[in-house]
Amino acid sequence: MSPEAWTLPWEEAREGLVVHRDRQVVYLNPAAAELLAVDREKVRGLPLILALRDHRLEALALEGGEAVLEVRGRVLSARARPGLLYLLDVTEARRRGLEAEEAGALLAHEFRTPLAGMAVLLRALAPKDPREAQVLDLLKKEVARLTRLVESLAHLRPGRREAFALEDLWLRLSALMQDRLRGRRVEVALGHRVEADPEALLQILLNLLDNALKYGQDPIRLLSRVRGGRLYLEVRDRGAPLPDYEGLFQPGRRGGEGSGQGLGLYLVRRLAQGLGGGAYALREGEENVFGVWLPVD
Repeated sequence: MSPEAWTLPWEEAREGLVVHRDRQVVYLNPAAAELLAVDREKVRGLPLILALRDHRLEALALEGGEAVLEVRGRVLSARARPGLLYLLDVTEARRRGLEAEEAGALLAHEFRTPLAGMAVLLRALAPKDPREAQVLDLLKKEVARLTRLVESLAHLRPGRREAFALEDLWLRLSALMQDRLRGRRVEVALGHRVEADPEALLQILLNLLDNALKYGQDPIRLLSRVRGGRLYLEVRDRGAPLPDYEGLFQPGRRGGEGSGQGLGLYLVRRLAQGLGGGAYALREGEENVFGVWLPVD
């Protein structure tokens, strides 16, 4: 095959690409051929199903959308646009994710009790001078931060669902983050009710708001909306455009300079998936948008 100019970057790409027209294969890059276990020279010009050999992939390619599918022993992340099907092998990432969930649940179990004890002891201490008061306040904040992280790990598998107003979550969230919110301009429009695990959803909003306060610029907006059978919860800020929004959901990635392990958005996505939804990030107008969606009845 002599690739046309537009296909040249895809010849070395790690992500697979299938180009199709009128249900026939126009182009496969080497990565797609390897993932699908086909000879790309032989399937060019043939019906799409003969290259994909999976009716789920064919339906996705023709109808559009995104899905994670197990195909011939691999776990593939597939997304379709008109005439284009992108494929990425996430088998190893899925395995690491499951291991991380198990390790997170174990760590949460081991750390929850000692952290609660530390918080009680710190509240009982009486500082003797401003310097001790400053150190004590710092210790309290660090224990609170670690407690939030532990709760994130504990709620990767969400608990009991219940119906509640999103405004109630904001009342809890603003109380938890009152020191961080002081002096910041935060606009809130959470006018919907939802049926979900409130603790998991609280942690999602806490992580998203924490991310905006660290790396974004005011005004920060928290909003909810319903569209197409989905409830969207978003935190928007006026920070500078970012080069790779999707990559921020990988463990260890941060949205800017600052402290932390880069787990906040990774945990947001895992929590949202546990609730039957997903997480996303994008640039819209002058705002960075970080959000999750949940299915609604």
